[in-house]
Amino acid sequence: MKRALKEFSIEKAVIPSVHDFVRGTLEKEGIAAELTEDIVLACDEAASNIVEHAYPGATQQKKNRQRFIISLKCRKDRVIATFFDSGLAFHPDGAPLPDVNKNLSGEKCGGYGIFLIKKLVDKIVYSARHKLNVTRLIKEVESKC
Repeated sequence: MKRALKEFSIEKAVIPSVHDFVRGTLEKEGIAAELTEDIVLACDEAASNIVEHAYPGATQQKKNRQRFIISLKCRKDRVIATFFDSGLAFHPDGAPLPDVNKNLSGEKCGGYGIFLIKKLVDKIVYSARHKLNVTRLIKEVESKC
């Protein structure tokens, strides 16, 4: 079992760094390209949700003092991407399904993040305790780990 850990600031500019960290780690561990793409996209979406929604009303200066952490564990049969943040609690099971018609009509923009993550990974495990959100994205894989 291999583990990689990295801390990121709460700002949109870090999303490409999240992408590079996840992709680089999975490639080093020999995860198949198609599975790597699924995990990278799911992690991009999870990180974007933290950055965009977990700290509403906070100034950028306050956000800059906050951090989130990603831990990647590579096992023989699965990859586990765990996100730790101290923003607002939000259980992924509470996310409404996106409304395509409202998006197409311009009435509503977005709402596809959690939906997409659920399609890309095999399981999401979420907990919130003592102002700490822990979100685990689990993807079944075959690797050289």
